[in-house]
Amino acid sequence: MKPFIQINDILSLHLARHELADAVFQAIEENRAYLRQWLPWVDETRSLSDTKTFIKESMQQNSDGSRLTTFIMLNGQLAGSLGVVHFNKDHRRCEIGYWLREDLQGQGVMTLACAAFIEYLFKKKNMNRLEILVMPANIKSRAVPLRLGFSPEGVLRKALQMYGSFHDVEVFSLLREDWITGKFF
Repeated sequence: MKPFIQINDILSLHLARHELADAVFQAIEENRAYLRQWLPWVDETRSLSDTKTFIKESMQQNSDGSRLTTFIMLNGQLAGSLGVVHFNKDHRRCEIGYWLREDLQGQGVMTLACAAFIEYLFKKKNMNRLEILVMPANIKSRAVPLRLGFSPEGVLRKALQMYGSFHDVEVFSLLREDWITGKFF
């Protein structure tokens, strides 16, 4: 499998493709309790068939440029996912989303993967502004944009509905000019 982005000898990003469906579903299944704390889509992923549908949709969205879904591979094993969940091409702005298996937390995997992905978005996709939205209580996920030099911009109050209640979402941004001038981690 040729990677979309080769980060180092053991870490790479791969575009969504059918062969990854089993590994993606297995990672979600094994990390379900952890992931569902922060990601409302986890409960909608109940079977391999759901994952295959997601992969098929992701391949189409990758192709038409409406989203960009990649999967993080570490030592040949699926580690998580990293992608653009929303492109605003008119304003050259996008929102990045990610998840990582619980056993790989705290090892710098997501920071390295995001750094390479950010470079791709600025250089190849000509983005001007990148955004990451995180629930404030998700300390590990919140640390990623801070390590990467994103600026906290504020809180969108009660902007995410999950499991019958509304939650605040913190907004972080990184501008192209900050990245170019080295104000980037």
